Amino acid sequence: GCAPPDLDPSYPPTLSATGLYANGAGGALAASVVPYSVLFPLWSDGAEKRRYIALPDCSTIDSSDMDHWQLPVGARVWKEFIVDGKKLETRFIKRFGPNSADFVMVSYEWNDAGNEAFPRPDGVVDASGTTHDIPAQWECSVCHERLPSRLLGFGAVELSHTDPGWNVGSLSAAGRLSVPAQNYVVPGDATTRAALGYLHANCGICHNATSEGIPFARTYDLRLSVDEKTVAQTGAMTTAVNVPVEEFAHVGITHRIKGGDPTSSCIAYRMSQRGSSDQMPPFGTKLIDPKGIAAVNAWIVGLPPP
Repeated sequence: GCAPPDLDPSYPPTLSATGLYANGAGGALAASVVPYSVLFPLWSDGAEKRRYIALPDCSTIDSSDMDHWQLPVGARVWKEFIVDGKKLETRFIKRFGPNSADFVMVSYEWNDAGNEAFPRPDGVVDASGTTHDIPAQWECSVCHERLPSRLLGFGAVELSHTDPGWNVGSLSAAGRLSVPAQNYVVPGDATTRAALGYLHANCGICHNATSEGIPFARTYDLRLSVDEKTVAQTGAMTTAVNVPVEEFAHVGITHRIKGGDPTSSCIAYRMSQRGSSDQMPPFGTKLIDPKGIAAVNAWIVGLPPP
């Protein structure tokens, strides 16, 4: 038989009580927990991250909308953050009901002994003497409510790889997707794919064409869709490249992306800013991502000018 899914809307008092581990926190994973990795990680100021998911017995992910998978009720997801070799926090998401708001999200802070972590619903600034901040519960929802799936990196684009754990192929083969999927290939050459993937993961969380994206985002879509088979079809090309800026004013910034000219491109400028309202993403990062900026700028340089 199948065990019934966990419908408790609260979060457990310790990380070990969330079901991630077979025994104590930090030990072997529980039998139901499967690790996964993403093709295009979100920049988190250089932190190392590990991702895990537990799907309820006999459940399937609703993949009828291939761009926005829906987790089954009872699904539990964890993301561990390691800075300078030390585990600082593990974020936890659980779907406890069928409605779009039926998710509990909270982060657990590891103790100095590294053998347990405790919920921090109000967040922690500069955890364990690092510059890493643990987000408050309200901050989780700021990003996770901007996409219908609520789980930002677990989908057809991000899982189109052959790394260990769950991926498009292993989920399909195991019958865990309601509609089996094939690996999606991001269009373009290596430079283009790197930039489009980076924008997908770091900007497309809010800048997407769904009803849950930021209000004007339907006209500013940086999230990849599996239906986009050519570079010309991508939202980045149709809604950002050589499109004049609208809601942002800064001397010399003329276009969302100006072909051939990163210095006049709003995206390139805002990615390079921290500590002011100009920075993008606006949350979750205090440091610029030099590799990410270099990848996006290398792509912009090769685009045709307006």
